[in-house]
Amino acid sequence: MLPTLGYLALSLIVMAPVLPVFTTAIPGGPIAEVDGWQNVWNLWWVHRALATPTNPFFTPLLFYPQGVDLTLQTLNISNGILFLPVTALFGPIAAYNAAVLTALVLSGVGGYALALRVSGDRLAAFIGGAIFAFSPFHLTKIWDGQLEMITLQWAAFYAFFLLRAVEDLQRRDALIAGVFLALTGYTSWYYLFFFGVYSLIFAALWLAAAAREQRDSALRQFVTAAGSGVALLLPLLIAVPRAAGAMLVISEPWFNPANPLDRILIRSANLYDLFLPNGLHPLWGSAVEALVRTWHPYIGAWNIALGYTALALATAALALARSAAWRWWIIGLAAMVLSLGPVVQIGVTRTTIPLPYQILLALPGMELARRPSHFVVITTLVLAPLTALGLRALTKRLLLRSGSVPAGITAVLIALEFAPPHWITHSFSVHPYYARIAAEPGAVIELPPPFESSDPLKAQMVHGQPLVGGFVSRIPLYPFVEYAPGVRQLWRMRPDTTHLFVTPANDRLMELNACGIRHIIVHWRQIPVERHAEAKEALQQTLGDRAPVYEDQDVSAYIVPPSDDAPFVYAAFGNGWHPEEYDGERRWRWMGPEGEIVLVNAGEHDAPVRLSLDVRSYAEARQVMLLFDQHLLGDRLVEPAGVRLSIHLLLPPGEHRVLLRANAMPDPALPARLISIVVSDANLQTIQRRIDALAQKM
Repeated sequence: MLPTLGYLALSLIVMAPVLPVFTTAIPGGPIAEVDGWQNVWNLWWVHRALATPTNPFFTPLLFYPQGVDLTLQTLNISNGILFLPVTALFGPIAAYNAAVLTALVLSGVGGYALALRVSGDRLAAFIGGAIFAFSPFHLTKIWDGQLEMITLQWAAFYAFFLLRAVEDLQRRDALIAGVFLALTGYTSWYYLFFFGVYSLIFAALWLAAAAREQRDSALRQFVTAAGSGVALLLPLLIAVPRAAGAMLVISEPWFNPANPLDRILIRSANLYDLFLPNGLHPLWGSAVEALVRTWHPYIGAWNIALGYTALALATAALALARSAAWRWWIIGLAAMVLSLGPVVQIGVTRTTIPLPYQILLALPGMELARRPSHFVVITTLVLAPLTALGLRALTKRLLLRSGSVPAGITAVLIALEFAPPHWITHSFSVHPYYARIAAEPGAVIELPPPFESSDPLKAQMVHGQPLVGGFVSRIPLYPFVEYAPGVRQLWRMRPDTTHLFVTPANDRLMELNACGIRHIIVHWRQIPVERHAEAKEALQQTLGDRAPVYEDQDVSAYIVPPSDDAPFVYAAFGNGWHPEEYDGERRWRWMGPEGEIVLVNAGEHDAPVRLSLDVRSYAEARQVMLLFDQHLLGDRLVEPAGVRLSIHLLLPPGEHRVLLRANAMPDPALPARLISIVVSDANLQTIQRRIDALAQKM
C-alpha cells in the first residue's frame, strides 16, 4: 500500500492543473484536442452500449446507416468497463481523467513489483517504478490524449506475473499473466503486438538460462500464460478479419506511393531520438521538439527519450550485477532496435541499412502495425528492474548502510529530467444548438464531413443522434455517401451533375427522409471560402429553397420535414464503370469487362422494382451476363444498334448488387481503358400497381 500511496501522491502532483477541472476538461497538447476527445467518446459509447445493452464493438451511431465495427479501433474497452461507474455518475470526461490518473498510479505499482522481484530492494524498486510510470514516453501519450496507450499498467503486471510464473513455476501465476495479457489486448492492439514480441524474447532468454531439469516446467508456464491470454482474447481475434476487410485504405499526405514503407518509416524512431533529452520538459522541451521535427514532421509520437539517469543506472547494473541484469539488457536493446523500424535513419538521412523489423513485416497482418517507435515502451519497462539493480549495486559498492542517499540523489535527478510539461487543458464545449436536437430523432449530417475532427463526436455526446460519417482511427468502407442521392451532394459539398439514375430534384427531401436524415448542420467557418459557392449549390440542389431553422455566424441548421412512408428505392453505378460522359443533353457511361449497379431499398419491406437500361455494345454484338447478388439472372445479346434491358425484382430492404459482364476491348480513343457496352439511359422504378394490390390484400 505504501508504494501505491506514493505513486498516487506523485500522480496528483504531476496532474495538479487538471484536478480543478476534473469533470469539464482534459489535459494535453494539440493532438489531445482531437485524439483525447475521441477517447472520451469511447468511454461515453461503452457506457451507452452496456446500458442498452448493445455490443460495444459495433456502433450504429457513426457512419450511419451501416454503422462501424470498432474491433480494430482505439476503443480500449478495458477502460470503458473499468470506469463505467465514474462515467455513469460524473460523465465521460471525469472517467477519462480518472483513467489517466489510474494508469499513472498502477503503472508505477506494476513497475515497482517487477523491479522488486528482480532487485529485492524496496526503495530502489520504488525509484524504478517511478521511472516507468513517469517516463517521457508515458507523459507524451497523455500529452497526445491517446488513452489506449496511456494504459500501460496491464503490460507491466503481465511482465511481473510472467517472470514469477517462470521462476516459481506456479500455474496460478501463469494464468494471471494470461489475464493481464488479455487486458493488454483489450486496451491496445499495438501493446498486444509489442508484448507478444516481448514474450518470445523473454521465453528464449529464460529458457536458455534455465537448468535442464526446470526447462520443461518453465516452458509449460509460458504455454499456459499464452494459451490463457489467447483464449480470453478469442472473441476479439475472431472478429479481426471481418473488421480488417471493412476498412478503407487511405494514403496520408506525406505517403509516397513509390515507397510502400513510407507509412512505417515516418513512424519509426530515429537513431537520435533515443538519446535526446525529454522533449516535453518545461525548460528545454520546445528546443528539443523543434530539432526533432526536422526529421519527424508529421507525427506526434516523437518523444521517446529514455533519460540519462535511467540509462546510467542501467549501465551500472550491467557492470556491477551482470548475472541479474544481462537478460533485461538484451530485451531493452532488442526493443530499441525494433523501434528503429525497417531501416536505420540518422537525423534527416534515411540509410539503406536493413533492420530486424523487416522480419516482422513479413508476418500476416503486420501491415496494420505502423508505429515501430512505440516498441520503446518495452525499454522503458525493463529500465525499472535495471535502475533498481543499478541503485542496489551502487549502494553496496559504496559500502553504504542505507540506500536512501543514492535513492534520494536519483529521485532528484529523475525529477529534473522527467519534469512534466505545462499542461494545457481543453474544456468541453459544443454549439448550444445541438442540445435542441436531442429530442428530435434522426440522423445528423455535418458539413464539412467529419474526417479528422472530434467536434462531431463531442456534439454527439450531447444530442445522441446517429451521425453520417464520423471520426475513427481506421476509416471503414462507406459506399452510402457515394450512392445515396441527396446525401452524396452534401457529402461532396458540390452539386451533382450526373443524369443517369437521377430522379427529379423535387424528390430530394423525400430521399433524405427515406434515408433517415433529419438534421443538416453546416459550419461555414470550417469550409474553405473558395468552396462556399459549391456547398451552397449542393444545399440548393438537395433542399431547394428551404430556409435554415437556425442560423448564426458559425452555424446554419436545416431540418428535413417528415414525409409519407412511401417505398423508396434508388440505384447508382458502382465499380467497373467509367465516368459519365456527355454531349449537350446526351449522357452515356461505358462499362469495362464488368460493372456493378447498386440497388438500395431504404424501406422496411420488400419493394417490387423495375431496373431499365438502354444499352449498346461497342463495335460488335456482345453477350451480356446478368447476376443479382451473385445469383444468375440470365444472358442477353446486346447489338451495336442498342436494346432496352428491363429487370423486374422483388427488392429486399438494404443494399444489393446487379452485376453485368461482357467481353471488352481497348477503346480506340483511350487505349488504356477497356470498353464493352454503353448505357445511355438508366432508371429504377417501384411498380406502384403491384404495391397497391398487395396493400389491398393485406
